[in-house]
Amino acid sequence: MSINYSAILPHGFNLIEDIYPNQGEDWQNLTKALKNVSSEIFSMNPDVIVIASPHNLRIEGQIGIITSEWLEGMWWNEKQSENVHLKIKCDRTFGKQIYERLKEDNIPAVSVNYGAAEGDLSAMKMDWGTLIPLWYISKKYAEENKEIPPVVLITPSREIPWENLVRLGTALNGLATKDGKEVVFIASCDHGHAHDPKGPYGFHPASAVYDKQICDMIKENHIEKLLELSEEFIDHAKPDSFWQMLILLGILNVTNLKNDLCVYECPEYYGMIVASFK
Repeated sequence: MSINYSAILPHGFNLIEDIYPNQGEDWQNLTKALKNVSSEIFSMNPDVIVIASPHNLRIEGQIGIITSEWLEGMWWNEKQSENVHLKIKCDRTFGKQIYERLKEDNIPAVSVNYGAAEGDLSAMKMDWGTLIPLWYISKKYAEENKEIPPVVLITPSREIPWENLVRLGTALNGLATKDGKEVVFIASCDHGHAHDPKGPYGFHPASAVYDKQICDMIKENHIEKLLELSEEFIDHAKPDSFWQMLILLGILNVTNLKNDLCVYECPEYYGMIVASFK
């Protein structure tokens, strides 16, 4: 059984409606798409959700595979008047299988736990790149009175050769096929971060160009064109999406997944995309 569903999901703070209500139309377009993808993931009834986030452990030169027993996190609004909390079980067995496969393939990776060896205190902090997409999926499962399936969190390195991240995606699909697991992969991504001169990264026209190119690649099912981008261009555009999408590329290279949805908005200094591949 190969990976039959993947998605690119954003993690902008204001996406969590419970603590940021009354958003504008652009935010609402994204949240509507997130709900749609969450419903589709629920309908797939996956055994495990693998999510790659750019905002968890940043291990220079290494891919991190989180093998703690739990992921746990909380997110507050700016006034700290409202918050959401998630605690989700990890699929430690599948996570360790991913780690062992990468080591066999000579791809630099580390297996990471936190706190206790097992039990409730074996809990890695859930960053916003992980929490926000999983919040939507968890909410859908809660609406159906079911538990969200266990998760494996991957933290890609920006320092290793791009091809190693592509190979990681291919390895994920191979493990899913070997074990007969229904695996959903999520690339947690926000895109160009230099759209607004008042934003923390200032303004660079490369952000808008990058975002348009990514949307075109998704809609035209040519994600492999990521490999044609230059490091200088990526640096100017300031995305946090490129490396997670390389993992997705490795999956797309060996499956029949095609783009089914692509919603883009840029209500902040960074662009966001909700995209699904079936």
